[in-house]
Amino acid sequence: MLAGDTLRYSLRDAERWAAFSGDYNPIHFDAAGAQRLGLTGLCVHGMRAMLDVKSALSDSWEKHPLTPEGLMFTSRLREPVLCDAPYQLPVRETLRDDGVQLSASLRHAQTQQMSISSKLTATDALVLSPVTQGETLSAQELATLHTQFLAVGSPAVPAWSFLDAVLFRQLVNSPQTLQTVRSLLPSVQATSLGDVFTRVQVVQTHHETHFPPRLLTKTGQGQRFCATDYAIRPTLVMGEKHRGLVLLAGIQAWQGGEPLMSVAVTLKTGPLTE
Repeated sequence: MLAGDTLRYSLRDAERWAAFSGDYNPIHFDAAGAQRLGLTGLCVHGMRAMLDVKSALSDSWEKHPLTPEGLMFTSRLREPVLCDAPYQLPVRETLRDDGVQLSASLRHAQTQQMSISSKLTATDALVLSPVTQGETLSAQELATLHTQFLAVGSPAVPAWSFLDAVLFRQLVNSPQTLQTVRSLLPSVQATSLGDVFTRVQVVQTHHETHFPPRLLTKTGQGQRFCATDYAIRPTLVMGEKHRGLVLLAGIQAWQGGEPLMSVAVTLKTGPLTE
């Protein structure tokens, strides 16, 4: 939540994001479990805090008369965002030969420790390879998700921020994401990545979103949507189980046959004993 120039997140923020996304990772709700991982208290989801980062970058971008073919949002989640702690979100502009680059960092207001660092830059237009199998979110499903999403935070958010959150939700809750992971975790009874979050120590480390500039437009109550097709990419697994695995998951979306968004998420597990 925003109070003046200071951001503070509460357990309620974590509960609202979990209800929307299906991410019930215990480090957001189990104080004893969070302390066992070396945290001083509960932390809000990185994806929830990232919503404020995305809005800040989008608002700054709209001040520039630039018309890039595409935009790329990249984010690194460096440290947990603690509940009930004060945070600042400065945005910096850097002029480059190919335009402007906007950078934002979510920092603890007292220690200045950086939790999230993000950039929004101009790039080429999004190009996606056609797929033979995919899923579809109907216009009504998107409208319902949008109503749920507005309960998470701001009543008006950039369209790309909402769609990014929806695709993350689909990624977390789809059994397809686990097709590769399941073979490495045979004893973990899980039907989705969200189930894994409740049984294995998992943290998100990176997030990348490629989208067209028209999605900077804000959405609000009563927003109308079009059906959106999406396809989840096979999960790439790297590392050794006894040291922890790195999972690279991805999802792509189209609207009316045209590329809409590409999202890549990097997750890291704790050591696995099986």
